[in-house]
Amino acid sequence: MSMPRLCIVCKGSRLLCGRNTCPLLAALNKRSEFDKITNTKDFFGPSTSVFVGRRGYPRVGVGPMTVIEGEELGVEPGRMEEPSEWFAQGLDMEEIIGMRSSMLRAKKSENITSRSKFLSDMSEIAMAEHPTEVELSFENKLSFKISFSDIIQPMGASVNVEKMKVTENPKIPKKVESIVSDELRAEEAAKALYDLGLDVYKVSVILSSGALGLNSDKKMVPTRWSITATDDIIFRRLASQVKEYPPVDSFYVYESSYMDNHFQILLMPSLFEYENFEAWFPGSVWNDALGQRPVVLEEYEGFKGRKRYAAEEGGGYYAARLAVAEALHKMKRQAGVVVFREIHPRYFIPLGVWLVRETVRDAFRKGCEKFETQKEALEYINSGLQSKHEGKLGLKDFEARSVMLRQKRLVDFC
Repeated sequence: MSMPRLCIVCKGSRLLCGRNTCPLLAALNKRSEFDKITNTKDFFGPSTSVFVGRRGYPRVGVGPMTVIEGEELGVEPGRMEEPSEWFAQGLDMEEIIGMRSSMLRAKKSENITSRSKFLSDMSEIAMAEHPTEVELSFENKLSFKISFSDIIQPMGASVNVEKMKVTENPKIPKKVESIVSDELRAEEAAKALYDLGLDVYKVSVILSSGALGLNSDKKMVPTRWSITATDDIIFRRLASQVKEYPPVDSFYVYESSYMDNHFQILLMPSLFEYENFEAWFPGSVWNDALGQRPVVLEEYEGFKGRKRYAAEEGGGYYAARLAVAEALHKMKRQAGVVVFREIHPRYFIPLGVWLVRETVRDAFRKGCEKFETQKEALEYINSGLQSKHEGKLGLKDFEARSVMLRQKRLVDFC
């Protein structure tokens, strides 16, 4: 039975998905909070970020992401845009969906190259260090619809906004303002912001807002595109240095799991190349063929990088690759890298690629297992595949599709 059908049959009461509580009901419970302002034309509250849509490009819906305040929500506005904190605190699916469904997306139709006061305010909100208070006038009533995506974090209600007034001076760090005001191409500015210490989440929001680039070329970037673009920009900045470092001296395996996503990462002593596997199990997001074998996807790039978009895996490929590059950059080593990702049935609602990025980052924060040979490392990985005992997935399923695992290396003959 497909997961949407399972939810319809269950209706949150029988917990047929195997979870302790229903994440969809957790989000739907937020509807009562939005009902309080359904009939109003005005809203005042903190804006934590901005969102740029992609429908109708180059004329898109853009506006601030705001938070419905209230003690009963138990949510701090600044926490809404910090996936690294969600991971550190071990928030589960219900908590994240409940939190993010408290967000209100206000939107106004604008061309991506517009220089309106509305968009200049949006750029300042995006650059601000803390949530900024805004006052909104609505064109229509709120539309409460929980929005899920393979790239973007979940969102709750949306509304068309007629006017916006920023009621306080956004607190923008001077160094951020300096980089944005410099005549730098958008890619160079994004790299500079990352080097300044901003995480990719903040960099992608600033890029999306249209604040970056040469004055004559500045334009907004749909949020969905800016997330993957930022992962790619920062990866290439790090990889150019990583590829100058000496290779790792042996075979290493790193591991981490979160929300029924299990990662194993193999580092091999060679020049940099990268291969990413995703094994989608029956009942997980995008695979409702219950009772069948997992669907295994593969993407690869060599030392010279890739020119085509990783269409098989999309944003997850770029999120994992960035986390790997960050780790290698910190080690001052390069390696041949193979990422094994298993997605199990209890991950049945997409939460965005931040989950991939943070779980791979976590794997490198933990200890690793070291092996003298590739065979030993692969045997360890095979034994760690979470459903191997069920006979549903084994190393052979990856090797059959792999570029790197079938290569013969000099160390294999030593």
